[in-house]
This record gives sequence, C-alpha cells and structure tokens, in this order.
Amino acid sequence: MSETTTASYDQAVALFASGDFEGSHALAVELLQARPQDPELLRLAGRSGVELGRDDAVAQLEQAAAADADNPEVWRELGDALLSEGRLEDATRAIAQAVERRPDDVDSLVDYAHVLNVSGDTDAAVQHLEKVLELDFNNLSALRGLVGMYRESGRLEDALQAGRKVISYRPSDIGTAIDVAEIALELNRLEDASEAFRWLRDVDDEPDHEVYAVHGMIETEMRRERWRVALDLAIDATRVDRLGRTTDVLAYIVTQVFGAGQRPAPDRREVDDALAASREEHRRLHSSLGV
Repeated sequence: MSETTTASYDQAVALFASGDFEGSHALAVELLQARPQDPELLRLAGRSGVELGRDDAVAQLEQAAAADADNPEVWRELGDALLSEGRLEDATRAIAQAVERRPDDVDSLVDYAHVLNVSGDTDAAVQHLEKVLELDFNNLSALRGLVGMYRESGRLEDALQAGRKVISYRPSDIGTAIDVAEIALELNRLEDASEAFRWLRDVDDEPDHEVYAVHGMIETEMRRERWRVALDLAIDATRVDRLGRTTDVLAYIVTQVFGAGQRPAPDRREVDDALAASREEHRRLHSSLGV
C-alpha cells in the first residue's frame, strides 16, 4: 500500500474499533476500488458488512480467504459470517480451515467446538474444548462451553466442577451460577445447591431478581423436607415478589407445616413446576441481558 492508502486503511480500522461500522465499511469499499484483491481491505469490508447485515459481506470474506488462504484469522471471520447467515455446514468447514492452519489457536478451537456441538457432534466438541484448557487452563469461553456440553452428555460432576471454576474466575457470572445451582439439584447435592442459590442472592443485583434465588433456596429446603425453613423463605419471597409468583408455593408449604386448611392448596407437582419455571425465567432474563 502507498502511505496515503495505509493511512486511510488505518483510519478504517480505527473506525471499526470505535464501533463506526458504517464509516469503516464505506472507507474500505472506497479503497477496494483501487485495490480490489487486497485481502486486508476485503476482510475489513466483510467484517464491517457483517455488523451492518450487508448481503455482500460473506462474498468479500470468501475473496479474502482465497487471497490469503494461509491466514487462520480470515477463515475464522468467514466462519462467523457464515454462521450469521445460518449456514452451519459452510461455517464448520471454514472454521476447520482455521484450526488446520493453527491447531493451537484457542479462539479457533472454541469456535470450532461450538459449531461441532450445534451440528450434533458433542463428543468432538468436548475434546476440542478440553484441548483449549490444556493450552489455557482458565479459558472462560471453554469452561462455559464445557458446563453445558458436559451437562448435555450426562457428565454432571464434570459440569459442576467446570461451573465452579468459572465462578472462581468470574464471580459475577450469573448464568453459570444458575447452572451450578441446577446441576447440584440434579445431583441431589442439596447443601451445594443451597450454597449456590445463596450466592446468587448475594451477587445478582438486578432489580426484582432476588425472588429467583429465594425460590431456589425454597426448592432445596422442600427437597430436604425442612418445612419450617422453607416457610420462612417463602415469606421472604412474598416480600420481594411483586408479581405474586410465590403465592401457591407458600400455600403448599403452609399445608405441610400446619396441615390442610379449608381452601384447597396446589399439589407438589404444581409447586415443583412453578419453581422450575422460576429458574428458567431467571436464566432467560440474564440471557436477554447478555450476562
């Protein structure tokens, strides 16, 4: 590149880094008129085009990959672009090219593991994430991925250990804390589950979220048949539950402590379903927040 072109390219890169994808894309496309086969310009146009939802973004990244085929980064970027269009098989092949060229690149390995898992090859996905941990033992992306994949594969103890590592490195990771609590429940490790829900109550400072952690604590105490403790928690939950989601739970627990009253109370299955729905709602809220 000439000095002028280099300066303009650097400006386009800076615009992309600042989040001005429109400006970055426009400048990259302008520079491509003079250098239509330049792989760096094609990459920049393609990456900014992906952010903007441009129809030609994948084609530009395919051109970049053809022009700079030994560069694993361009294959990863092409894979991400293909994923954004829902082209899973093509994305898998592109990211595989990145892994082939740089087998020890943890970002490529993580991406490859996730597309393999979505494709249904969970065992291979787990192997790639475990390789990431051999290269970078505290890689949070790999650990988070393994929590879900171990859980899907029935390896609940491994999932629990991976989740605990994530929380030890990132205490504010609410999604993983929910995972840890739920996995402990699945394993019937009730003290561990109780501790995880108490942790959630302390660290989740989103408005109106305290009720979800308390619901988890209630569920744990119900399983232990510690009805007086569950009653105290249910009363706590009603104080922070503005939508009345605890009413039936409290009614059921009251019958366990004091006996059936004149009004019919919900049965255990209904209460268990309500508490499971509360956990799912908590997870969904944090997924929508990107937490």
